[in-house]
Amino acid sequence: MWFWGTIAATLMLLMSVSLLQPGILETRQISPPMLKNLHHLQRTLERRVENRPGQPLATLLPGRHRSHGPKIYLRHSDDQQNILSHPALQAWDLSLLNFTTNAPAQVVDTEQYRAYGPIDIRLRGEPYQLFQLMDHRDPQVLTKIRLLPVWAKILILILASFGFSLWFTRGLLKPVKQLQLAASALAQGKLDTRANIDAARQDELGQLGKDFDLMAGHLQAHVTQQKRLLADISHELRSPLTRLQMANGIASDKAPEPLMPYLQRVEKEAHLLEQMLSDILQLSRLESQQQQVSLHAISLADLLGPILDDASFESQQLGKEVNWETLPDLTLMVDDMLLGRAFENILRNAIKYANKQVTLNAQCDNNRLAVTICDDGPGVSDAMLEKLCIPFFRASEARTPEGLAGSGGFGLGLAIAQHAIKVHHGRIQFSNHRGLRVTVELPIDKHVL
Repeated sequence: MWFWGTIAATLMLLMSVSLLQPGILETRQISPPMLKNLHHLQRTLERRVENRPGQPLATLLPGRHRSHGPKIYLRHSDDQQNILSHPALQAWDLSLLNFTTNAPAQVVDTEQYRAYGPIDIRLRGEPYQLFQLMDHRDPQVLTKIRLLPVWAKILILILASFGFSLWFTRGLLKPVKQLQLAASALAQGKLDTRANIDAARQDELGQLGKDFDLMAGHLQAHVTQQKRLLADISHELRSPLTRLQMANGIASDKAPEPLMPYLQRVEKEAHLLEQMLSDILQLSRLESQQQQVSLHAISLADLLGPILDDASFESQQLGKEVNWETLPDLTLMVDDMLLGRAFENILRNAIKYANKQVTLNAQCDNNRLAVTICDDGPGVSDAMLEKLCIPFFRASEARTPEGLAGSGGFGLGLAIAQHAIKVHHGRIQFSNHRGLRVTVELPIDKHVL
């Protein structure tokens, strides 16, 4: 429909432009048979006039009683003495032929007729120029189009086809662009994104937009339900877990010595389970944007200093070290508990997988604070970098050292860190640099005092 619509619209514009033109004509060389026919007509008229000296010239011209077919026009230097073979010629603009006074015989096309001539002829002592005229059988508008100059036809066709094709194509590309942007936003985790294609559109693109919105709605409902279920289960498990810890504590007071290692193991696993449930609930609140953010003024040194001291102490117990440069003198307006938890999770993760050393570097430039934390561990494959913040995700066995799987977390630390940083309008990036490099960027203009 759009293809044929473009062609139809182009032709309509071409017709409209041609109708705006004044009287136009086209000339071309006359063919030898037609020139021979004109000379034959010349001799015929000369014989008729010679044989009928008293009869008016107009009555001697052929075609006087035919509404269609060839008509004769005898042009005199005095317009009052022009002779027409048929009354219909009076409605034609014969003045368009005046330019041929001194021209050789040719074909002249106008909107109303086609003229062949002129041929000089002398009748009863008066000089005339002989034209044979034929009316156009084609509709006038098509004749006008044909008479347009070639350059005008080409220019109109190019501009019209380009303009209308662009117009029609926009109707095709606009919903495609909407679907592209919506799919990109949905891939970034914005589950409330919809294509919002015109509901009145009934073609395949309109149906595709409706199906996309339906799919996005189901996906959002499914993910929301899954998160709510995880949060509800975690919340409900805390009560029996608390009772389990209380019962284990009572049992530990009365149990014989041989059972104490087992009860201590139960206490340890219960503590890990409690920590995991706490992380899940916090992650759920961050994902659902229900986490209360309390902003306070705090210097960067006060924010990261205690975390670095604790990380340094823990790393020493593992035979590793944490190094950092002097922190910039910067006071931020942030939720120190939430953002501190994010940096603590990242540092603990780096210490866990480092071979010997973890480094932290903080820099301020271009209205942003960039904190980079690097470890000298085995790193992560490039295909896994974007998945590190997925809850419960483990990149590989290389990033899960032996002996740490049971006490090294549940794959929630980086997920919590990502959401905590996002709450502060920042972002977290992962890359490989002799190990894993984590870069946290925070816009200073939103947090600096």
